[in-house]
Amino acid sequence: MAVNPMQRRARTSFLLGFIVALIIMAVVVFFLLTRIKALNDAQEALEQLQVKRYVALNDLESGQEVTMEDFTEEIVRTNVDSADVVASDDFEYYDEESGETVPVSKMMKIKVPAGTIVTKDMLDDVDDPTTNDQRIQEYNMFLLPSQLKTGDYIDIRFQLPSGQDYIVLSKKKVMNCTLTGIWLKLSELELLTLNNAIVEAWTIKGSKIYCIEYSEAGLQESAAITYPVSNETMQLINANPNIVEEAKNELWSRYTENEQAMVIQRNTYITPSLQTEDNSKNRDSNIYNENKKEADRIGEARELYLEELGEEE
Repeated sequence: MAVNPMQRRARTSFLLGFIVALIIMAVVVFFLLTRIKALNDAQEALEQLQVKRYVALNDLESGQEVTMEDFTEEIVRTNVDSADVVASDDFEYYDEESGETVPVSKMMKIKVPAGTIVTKDMLDDVDDPTTNDQRIQEYNMFLLPSQLKTGDYIDIRFQLPSGQDYIVLSKKKVMNCTLTGIWLKLSELELLTLNNAIVEAWTIKGSKIYCIEYSEAGLQESAAITYPVSNETMQLINANPNIVEEAKNELWSRYTENEQAMVIQRNTYITPSLQTEDNSKNRDSNIYNENKKEADRIGEARELYLEELGEEE
């Protein structure tokens, strides 16, 4: 039977429209499937980044000593390898003599906020390992920075009225501090060296002992000591059985390597200042007065401390 031309065109148009619709639908379905796969892949990638890592429990300062107790394990999103993150074995070592595992502290090289993943390269060994001759000593005669706080690292310097300036002790951690006093952990050698500088500062009118902070203690190395102790102190150090041989050798090597410079500094600037008529004449009274001032400050701090203990009880 003959087909009406109008019907033929209508049927052809319908078929073409249907085919185009199928093509469009296929393209849309393909696009959606591709998009869904991409989203699934992204989700899987994110899930793979969600791992357990140790992060800082609180804000950590540059130069701060830390132990494993300063970190907590959390689920975080990161691609940092677990081998690069701090772990418990970073804070201990095996002592072959005792056969025991000994806990150790580390130092933060940089400042990090709480919740930050801490990697091994952010840590450094503590510069001041504990030795048998170390003691905690309180000092109340130094000029202190106005913003000094417990945990900061300082150099202790001795300045003459003529402008010469010497580093007596370098990179010492402030164990505690008050308005006028600080507590330091010092070896016998450091105690004798610092006491020598204090007495000479009290003797020489216009001189001072002051402290200066490190800006980034975790990254900065300790400064070289430049203060030349007196001959009497050198002899005392050499004869002191409480000073380990390693420390004595370090002191002697310092003087051997810079003997001429050390001798010049002491003979040209320090000794003549000590021997001026005014300074030598008033030496004993100056030292007595300064000792009394320090004793008074320590006494006042002691009274305040005992009062605080009583309030706590």
